[in-house]
Amino acid sequence: MSALRQLSLLFALYLLAVWVCGLLPFAFPASVLGMLLLLLLLLAGVVKPRQVERGADLLLQNMMLLFVPAGVSILEYFPLIRDKVPVLILIALVTLAVTLAATAFTVKAAAALLGKRREAKR
Repeated sequence: MSALRQLSLLFALYLLAVWVCGLLPFAFPASVLGMLLLLLLLLAGVVKPRQVERGADLLLQNMMLLFVPAGVSILEYFPLIRDKVPVLILIALVTLAVTLAATAFTVKAAAALLGKRREAKR
């Protein structure tokens, strides 16, 4: 399957998620719902990993370009957030530390579970 077809499938799932989120009586991020839909389709075997692999790799390789508009917007509105920069930096550092700790604990727990599973098979 070509990368363009794979990207089309990923964006179709996202558009479906946007539509479903519009029907919900509460706010929910369409990107999260789209990822959940993709996960469900992958787990159910409806979509095979090879059917989205090249498209996903293409998005990952060019992810930096997707953040350019957000960066430009921050620079454009910098006078409005100038006074809040120290607080924003503190928030970014705290969330970085929490994310790193959560990732470390998750990897440690997964490694322990895999180790137990390997020992049980022996």
